[in-house]
Amino acid sequence: KNPHLSPFDEFEKWKYDVRKNDLFLDVGCWSGSTVLKMSKKCDAYGVDFNWKTLKLADKRIIDRLKYSDITKGIAFGKKFDWVLCSEVVEHIEEDGKALKNIAKIMKNGGKLVLTTPRSVPFFEFWDPAWVRWKFGGKERHHHYTLEELEDKLSRYGLKIREISVRGNFKWIIKRWFNVILKYLFRTNFQVKNSWGNGFTDWMILAEKI
Repeated sequence: KNPHLSPFDEFEKWKYDVRKNDLFLDVGCWSGSTVLKMSKKCDAYGVDFNWKTLKLADKRIIDRLKYSDITKGIAFGKKFDWVLCSEVVEHIEEDGKALKNIAKIMKNGGKLVLTTPRSVPFFEFWDPAWVRWKFGGKERHHHYTLEELEDKLSRYGLKIREISVRGNFKWIIKRWFNVILKYLFRTNFQVKNSWGNGFTDWMILAEKI
């Protein structure tokens, strides 16, 4: 590992392993910005649960994006070499079904790039989204232990090959400071940090075996 790279940048080196003829799927692609970037280096597609954001897609990739409820299935009749699932499963009650369907559309030897919030014992309140969910929010925002993720992934033939973590106490302070500024003082001023609003995340590379 390069000591001069952040954990995020170190983990992001998976992109250098994507080859021209590889099939890539972004699960939870929003308006397809990642699909647009990856389409310059491979055969890239995306799915999302939100029709409104899909309609905002760049016209160059709009035919490569589809609506999917991933707890029921994934729209493309293809097997993928790479699947990106970033900040998605924590919002899904039936996350096991979602992971099962993701595994189904992966080639043997294919890679899953998964990022999701990390459970910090006795300190879940670091994430305002978790607090909002637990105290009246409607949208699930679960934090996973590594054991939970290993168990869920292994059920569907997905073996973790690399693990990294991003986030620190300084980020937590900035995150809450920005929330207070935005919602209590109603100001657009925000304290900048290297991850934008970011998350304290597990970053996992898993292989379909």
